[in-house]
Amino acid sequence: MALPWAVLTQANASTPSEITATYRIHKGGVAIGTVEEKFIRSGDSYRVSSDTRATGALSLFMRDRITVTAEGKVGEAGLMPTQYQFRRQNNADKNISAQFDWKVGQIISEHDQKTEKFALPRGTIDRISAMYQFMFVEPRTDTLTAWVSGGKRAEEYVYRKRGEPTIRIGDASIETVHYERDNEPGRAKAQVWLSKNQHFLPVRVIFEDSHGLTLEQTLVSLQIK
Repeated sequence: MALPWAVLTQANASTPSEITATYRIHKGGVAIGTVEEKFIRSGDSYRVSSDTRATGALSLFMRDRITVTAEGKVGEAGLMPTQYQFRRQNNADKNISAQFDWKVGQIISEHDQKTEKFALPRGTIDRISAMYQFMFVEPRTDTLTAWVSGGKRAEEYVYRKRGEPTIRIGDASIETVHYERDNEPGRAKAQVWLSKNQHFLPVRVIFEDSHGLTLEQTLVSLQIK
């Protein structure tokens, strides 16, 4: 998820110090996995962790586990990542470790048994931290843009507001803000629904890759402290 922190305004309510969220992943209406996420803030520092595992019949064939973590600082513009890691339990060749060096404006990325350096545009955020950025800044415009990195080169994304629907998740009716990412043909697509009453945390996300494969991530439980 990518959003433009320059055009957002500071959130008025005090932000949580700890969040634990569970999401269920569906493909074609069938539950295939779960995501356990945790956000912890201590002073001006934060850490996010995300643990994805296959469930149900799929777990018999796919025993992989994906872990993503990010650490950084909390400033006036929200979250500023300093470290990012992507780990696959059964495929270490896909692992990525990245340092965000704001002093020199570089992303130092270790992947595929090599080290690369990429430009670090101002306001860049990593993919997992982006899910929690709206606790600190609220979306106020119909068009949002930002630089986002998955541990390698930062990419610029544009999101457009599609409305403020009330959606049903389980037995709950949730007031949301809905954004959809503008993409060129052949690029991955994404939509996100942010809860207006729960610090603008994502309650539903839909990803569609360049091949048309669609995955839906839906909130199952949420604990806020």
